[in-house]
Amino acid sequence: MGARSWYCEPMKHCDDRQGPLFLGEVLGGTSRINAMVYTRGSVADYDAWSAMGHPEWSYEKVLPYFIKGESTLNRPKSKYRGDSGPWINQAFTYLSFPFQAYHMAQQGAEALGFSLIDDPNLPDALCDGMATLDSTVDQNKQRVSTLEAFLPRATALKRAKNLTICTGVIVSQIKFSGDQVEHRAERVHFQSANPKSEKVFSAKVKGEVIISSGAIGSPQVLMLSGIGPRQHLEKHGIEVVRDLPGVGSELCDHVAIPVAWEVPVVESLTHLATSPLKVALEFFKYVFFRTGILSIPVLILTLFVRGSSLDDETSNFIHEIPSKTSKTDDNISVPRSQDYLPDIELMPLATSAVDNLEEHKLRFAKIGVFSLLATLLRPRSRGTVRLGSSNPHDRPKVDFGFMSDPADFAMARKAIRLALKLGAVMKAQGFPLVRGLTVPKSEKDDEEIDKLIRHRARTTYHYSSTCRMAPEFDAQAPGVVDDSLRVHGVSNLRVCDASVFPQIVSSHLQAPVVMVAEKCADMIKGG
Repeated sequence: MGARSWYCEPMKHCDDRQGPLFLGEVLGGTSRINAMVYTRGSVADYDAWSAMGHPEWSYEKVLPYFIKGESTLNRPKSKYRGDSGPWINQAFTYLSFPFQAYHMAQQGAEALGFSLIDDPNLPDALCDGMATLDSTVDQNKQRVSTLEAFLPRATALKRAKNLTICTGVIVSQIKFSGDQVEHRAERVHFQSANPKSEKVFSAKVKGEVIISSGAIGSPQVLMLSGIGPRQHLEKHGIEVVRDLPGVGSELCDHVAIPVAWEVPVVESLTHLATSPLKVALEFFKYVFFRTGILSIPVLILTLFVRGSSLDDETSNFIHEIPSKTSKTDDNISVPRSQDYLPDIELMPLATSAVDNLEEHKLRFAKIGVFSLLATLLRPRSRGTVRLGSSNPHDRPKVDFGFMSDPADFAMARKAIRLALKLGAVMKAQGFPLVRGLTVPKSEKDDEEIDKLIRHRARTTYHYSSTCRMAPEFDAQAPGVVDDSLRVHGVSNLRVCDASVFPQIVSSHLQAPVVMVAEKCADMIKGG
């Protein structure tokens, strides 16, 4: 078990392409394979959740769980940052940037008028600016997954009498008792992850069941168990326990378009692939001194921007629009408007960032590539997760629904034009962008940019909201869990992962997911 991948359904609005999904089917989940970015999202993200009818999920209410879980190594002491939690993170600042491209991207953003954001995880952080990111990396420059942080071997051994870990298995079904009004989970059936094995197991439920299989896996488990859209379940011959149309619906992801240029090989991760001597040197530096390229994550800074801060035609930065609410920004009890949420993220990456692996091997594997991954943080398009069959070994069918809402094209054009503008400034300042690789033929022609979008739109693996926290008959979209994360109509079944987000946050998701887990743990202990 480990990283698992398969292809999504044809993307109707993106040239019917099929892109890869990746899941972390391993202890620690995707925190074992991701880019290790620790971003909480902004105050306005959670105040938006509160405004949607979830007052216990406002920023003021969730902040203690962020603080409780983390231990930041090199940030100034702050009442908003944790220094004694199990999950370690640190920032990699300007002097540690492994490639000149990162320095030039930061300088280019400043030249375009953007401010530098030292710590995007503080409540008074600007919503427009180039941010220095935190990464879940410890003092020894090693990844800190949620497994190492929250269930290290020593902790697991201490809890041996109350903890059984089953690896190499998949959940096949949860069995319920009850009537049409209220159900109760009674047994969990699971079986070998090897489709050729006939081993099956069952565990009796004494208390609660918590599903934490991610925004792709959790709706699959629910639907296999008879909880989901009635017609879909009946289509696959599954007995309907509870008709919940919201299960597997409202899939949201941060759709992204890579804007890439050829650069000298030494300015790209390709250098490691083309030079055995360089690989040996970097490996030696990392193993013995914890330095070099291998000691630093691939994504260490990023540009956050609101769409309203960019001119509609040129994507020039408009300085007059405030990037803060007021001088009282550190007062977290004051609700923040969604006007202060970034819509766009430009991620500087020393690689091609295309999701077509065959194309990468053929076109980009032996040349230096620098990319700006132009990402929509608040997309309007929604997708679905549906069963491939009633066999738990069959992968679910994932329709991202990318670009199904025309408004996303308008925001994506802004993001791409801003990326091209930043690239032009970097080149003007002397950085050797040799030629465009994934760029539109004309940055002034909307149709040419739209062609690039349709041809290059890809997932950032930020899957969310397929088991939304919302009323069962919510006016916006049917909900699956209540504010205590309990599945509607089932007294002892909760979902705890990114699938419960009422709406996706405008940042990377692993820190918000751990916050949800910490809060869920408190609710479980509270009964």
